[in-house]
Amino acid sequence: MMAACPISRRAVLALAASAALPAMRLHAASAAGYPQRPIRMISSFAAGGTTDILARLVARQLLPAAGQPVVVENLPGAGGTIGAAAVARAPADGYTLEVGGVSTHAMAGALYKQLPFDPVESFEPVSMLVYATTAIAVPASAPFKDLPSLIAYAKAHPGKVAYSSGGIGSINHLAIASLASTAGIDMLHVPYKGGGPAVTALLQGEAQVFAGGTSLLLPHVRAGKFRLLAVTEEKRARILPDVPTVAETLPGFKVVNWYGVLAPRGLPEAIRDVLWRDIDRIMRQPEVQQQLDSMGLEYPGLTANQFKAALKDDQARWSKTIRDLGILPE
Repeated sequence: MMAACPISRRAVLALAASAALPAMRLHAASAAGYPQRPIRMISSFAAGGTTDILARLVARQLLPAAGQPVVVENLPGAGGTIGAAAVARAPADGYTLEVGGVSTHAMAGALYKQLPFDPVESFEPVSMLVYATTAIAVPASAPFKDLPSLIAYAKAHPGKVAYSSGGIGSINHLAIASLASTAGIDMLHVPYKGGGPAVTALLQGEAQVFAGGTSLLLPHVRAGKFRLLAVTEEKRARILPDVPTVAETLPGFKVVNWYGVLAPRGLPEAIRDVLWRDIDRIMRQPEVQQQLDSMGLEYPGLTANQFKAALKDDQARWSKTIRDLGILPE
């Protein structure tokens, strides 16, 4: 019997590389010429909110060499799940994208009994656009000057302090619901179809409290119409160093918000990578970074796979929080 002839490491690598070539060619071919027609970008909340602002920021500059427009379409309602459902039903070809958030994809599964999609498994995460500084705001004329005085007022007037939100299950809703539970106070929830309308409600006196992105709140703070009582992250925001955290009053409290671009599950990896690279280019532009700073937003620079892992972790954490709050799925 002849002895087996040993194969060199170089030969093994060459064989592996040649075997991988067809798959690599197929991978590249699936993105060849993309995009060849307009891209539909769905914002899952109403015009004027942070989701809408980010969708339009990306849409204006996405894949300019292709010469194809990116059309933003607002489909608000049901905590962002109406827009998300439209994306989940769409072909996974890169021509329908969603700008969604933590409320739509990490919280909604615990808030609704029957969704026409799985908030995680029905989607392919493409890019986490930003972490958003979330602040608790009140009208400048409100009788409470800081978070402890708001809590004291709410305890003295149970059920009388109304807070607006972008809908049941939105980050606005759960941030204040978590605050109320932690502080032991009773507040009245008034949901709207998106963050923009919820802020308008605060301006018009239909609500006394709102927790939302500083992109929505800072223009009104600068105009003297709103006062910020606290931010919900673990640490004080870089752009708001004088605004305390909720945790300084209620130790351990934390609510973190993010927004990202997602596609229907099954999106070819090559198209996902084309989109991720160009979104990364957009978000790193100095003028975009300056705009994000002014809105209290921070681009985390996560890869698509890192975004996917973060989404799964957030879903598990928020599912437990929602159960602990006793919020029953609708």
